[in-house]
Amino acid sequence: MSPRIDDLPRIDRYTCKFENPVMEDQYMASQWMKVKKGLSFALVFLTLVLIFDTFASFERFGGFKPILLGFPILIGLLLSFFILPESFKEKRHGLFLAVSFSVIHTFQIIQAFAIDNAPEMDSLELLTTIPTIFMFLGILFPFNLITTISIMLFLLVTSIPAMDFTGISSSIIMFNLPIPIILILWNKYNNEYNNRLNFAKTVSIDDTKNLMQKTLRRYFGDVLSNKMLNDEGGLSGDNKWVSLSFTDLTGYSTIIEHMSPKVAVEFLNEYFTEMHNVIEEFNGHILNYIGDSIMVVFGAPEELSNHENLSVKCAVKMREKLVELNQRWDDNELSRYWRNHGIDSITARTGIHTGSIIAGNIGSERMLQYSAIGDVVNVAARLEQANKEYDSDIAFSQEIYTALTKKLNESASFEGEIQLKGRTGATKVYSI
Repeated sequence: MSPRIDDLPRIDRYTCKFENPVMEDQYMASQWMKVKKGLSFALVFLTLVLIFDTFASFERFGGFKPILLGFPILIGLLLSFFILPESFKEKRHGLFLAVSFSVIHTFQIIQAFAIDNAPEMDSLELLTTIPTIFMFLGILFPFNLITTISIMLFLLVTSIPAMDFTGISSSIIMFNLPIPIILILWNKYNNEYNNRLNFAKTVSIDDTKNLMQKTLRRYFGDVLSNKMLNDEGGLSGDNKWVSLSFTDLTGYSTIIEHMSPKVAVEFLNEYFTEMHNVIEEFNGHILNYIGDSIMVVFGAPEELSNHENLSVKCAVKMREKLVELNQRWDDNELSRYWRNHGIDSITARTGIHTGSIIAGNIGSERMLQYSAIGDVVNVAARLEQANKEYDSDIAFSQEIYTALTKKLNESASFEGEIQLKGRTGATKVYSI
């Protein structure tokens, strides 16, 4: 949906500039990128014209005259544009061109009057050339409205004496100069206003799009957000072989009940932020936060080799990070909320299992959530609870254990077996 006019940055109706100087600078920068190559070509072309005109004027004067020194000065003026700072050219290219063309125009008029015993000027040539120059400058070159008005008035005032010198009647002069200028300025006004209006709409749409993408990434992460944008929010259920973990804080209810809502939210956000950084380091994807619980999948939505080892390494690193957090909480005395109630430090329990799941957008037609369903989810959640029975921090299944590399395998230990509802055999439990 297009943004409403009232919601867009305001444009001054008299100057056709954005009232916000930052927006005006952005607009000028975008315009400069569009016209910089064309302007460079035009300046080179005009320089060549002046070079040829130098030789023609030399013959017209019948030799060297001091006024001919104006040609190298004009050529130097045009070429100086190429050595100016990029920031100056970006913001002031219109003003530079206006001054340059005004100086060239003035020089040509002075040159015409300076020729001794010059043949009478061709009135028809003058009538066709001057209005054409006005239209060329006013329409093709990127002057803003105020600069365009200024250069048009200057050319009008300085051209009338030249046309009068040829004996052209005032009525013809008025028809051939002011009327084209008025039409050009009206066209310029509309173009400048509409161009800025379209630019403001584009910026507004881009800002809204960027905000939506930023918000999407904040809630769903980079990988899932990119897939959702590419698939237009589809992400139908896929059968994937993954590793999945659940991590819960020990004694969460006791800890949180003694905090104010504000402190509780700040505490959880700090904890989740640090855990998120670790999970991201091992290419895990957070499926959900449930209270203090973090549900993580390794191998979805993107395929991930060696996800069994990555899930265990991630759990170990999360445990180490929690030790660092406890030290930080001791230093800033946030730990008083649990130490005063007999809890020395914050610990967490993690359960990990691997197997086949169905992963995709699950929910109603009006509200979807990327999630996973399958036996793996239930087993991982039960293994997390099994830590209580074996006094461990990280518990995982035999399917995870048999896929571990030598170093991790040797660090793991067998804890026992648990019987899970819905499964015929016992589930072996390992810890690390």
